Amino acid sequence: MSEYLDERNEEPAMTEEEVRFMVDNDQKAEWCIRKIAEAKKEMMDWIEFYVAQTDKVKDRCERRIMFFEMKLKDYFSQVPHKVTKTQESYQLPSGKLVLKAQAPDFERDDEVLLKWVKKNEPDMVKVNESVDWAALKKVLMVDFLPESSDNDNEVPFVLTGDGEIVPGIRVTLRPDVFKVEVK
Repeated sequence: MSEYLDERNEEPAMTEEEVRFMVDNDQKAEWCIRKIAEAKKEMMDWIEFYVAQTDKVKDRCERRIMFFEMKLKDYFSQVPHKVTKTQESYQLPSGKLVLKAQAPDFERDDEVLLKWVKKNEPDMVKVNESVDWAALKKVLMVDFLPESSDNDNEVPFVLTGDGEIVPGIRVTLRPDVFKVEVK
C-alpha cells in the first residue's frame, strides 16, 4: 500500500519520463485507466484502514465516557442538588451534573390525524404550495441575450416552449466535467 508514499507521507516527485508520457493510442489509455483503478483501490484500502482504527479509538473512548458517566450519575443521586421544573443539577468546579426531564415522543399517523384536525381544529391545518421543479424544468429552455451592445458577453435566461421568459429563475452556466469511469 505504501509504495506511493515516502517517509513524510508525501507523494514522490514525478520522473521526467512520466512527465513526458503521452496517451496516443488505446493501449496507453487502457493502461491509464488501470492505473486510476489501482490508485482508487489503494485510496479505499487506506480509508478502510483509518476508519477501522478510528472506530476502535472511538469505541474505547465511548466505553470510558459511559463508565465515568455511570459513576457520576450514582454520585448525583446521593448529593443534594438544585431541582427545577425541567431539570435537576449539581455544580462542581470543573463541570455540572444535570438530569434533564425529557418531553414525550409522539408517533403520529398523519393521515388519521389530518382528518381529525380538519374536522375539529381546521385553523391548525397547513397548506403548503410549491413548484414541481422536476416537471417544470422539462418544459423550459435556456437561451442567451446579449448583455449590452458594446459587450459580447451573453446572459442566460429561461424560456417556455412558447418563447415566454420565465421570471424568478437565475441561470448559472457550469463548465463540462471530464470523468474517467473505472469498471
